Amino acid sequence: MGEIIEFPDIKRKKEELARLKKDLEDLLLERDNLLYITCENIKTNYMLIFGSLEYKLYQAYCQYLRLRRKKDLIQAKKNRQEKVKIEVIEDQLDEEFQDYKEKLDEKMDQINQALKRSKEDYLSEKETIRIKKLYKAIVKRLHPDLNPDLTEGERELFFHATEAYKDGDLARIEIIFSIVDSGESKDELTSSNADLEEEIQRMEGLVKKIQGEIGSIKENPPYSWKVYLEDEEKKTEKLRELKEDLENFKTAIRTQEEYIRDLMEDKNE
Repeated sequence: MGEIIEFPDIKRKKEELARLKKDLEDLLLERDNLLYITCENIKTNYMLIFGSLEYKLYQAYCQYLRLRRKKDLIQAKKNRQEKVKIEVIEDQLDEEFQDYKEKLDEKMDQINQALKRSKEDYLSEKETIRIKKLYKAIVKRLHPDLNPDLTEGERELFFHATEAYKDGDLARIEIIFSIVDSGESKDELTSSNADLEEEIQRMEGLVKKIQGEIGSIKENPPYSWKVYLEDEEKKTEKLRELKEDLENFKTAIRTQEEYIRDLMEDKNE
């Protein structure tokens, strides 16, 4: 029986598909490394340097807004010649400013997470290279975009791999890799010309999508905060601006407190 002759067009499409899959593997690894390693490290270092000041600044901002609103409510009561009950006003303010309080709590959580993460043991250079290599192999075999026909169990296993990579847990990555490392690749390329064309289009769309995600990650926080960590002059300038803004809000807070005090004294006359 003679050898199966592969048509040049099909061969070319198989090669194109293999190239696209390789590009997608690299892009997925780059995106995940940005999300789970680089950005987390940037966020941790940023919060350790600027987090406390930013928390105090937002706290002062909330206090200023609350006092200004309190002043307006008192003034409205006086204009209508109604009795001013501070406890009722405070209850109303608690309700109105609940979202601000939750955001303030989130900022405190971010600081605590940064403090916790800063105390964790970092992987050595050798371990970092190893975990990236293993994770890339796992991505190739278990990422849903590269392997649309995964079982539910395989998808769950990939989720655990992602969590382990995010946590820098080399031991878990080693275990997951040993499970999926059957020595056989799932990259069985379809021989149908139409199927190949469809898969090429799917891969091209995914490559474009992940490239867009990588671009978005690099344009936004926490990645964009990197400049304040790498440029000493910009870091110093940002710290100065935060301190200056904080002092300005403290002054504004005192002004609002004086307004309220005057209103209440006028009420008691």
